[in-house]
Amino acid sequence: MVCAGGDGVVSGCNGDSGGPLNCRRTDGAWEVQGIVSFGSGLSCNFPKKPTVFTRVSSYIDWISSKMVAY
Repeated sequence: MVCAGGDGVVSGCNGDSGGPLNCRRTDGAWEVQGIVSFGSGLSCNFPKKPTVFTRVSSYIDWISSKMVAY
């Protein structure tokens, strides 16, 4: 898992589950680092309540094995 947001400005909200956490690499390309798992049930962008993401790198072997079928 990886946490992001919780700064009171940008965070996950109801209905965001399954959405991406995109991060820009040093070469300028974007890549998916996480998939929204859950967040605070209090409200959207609640301070000190980050969104919890499933870390994509933990599943890269499984993702790659599924992609070869296509």
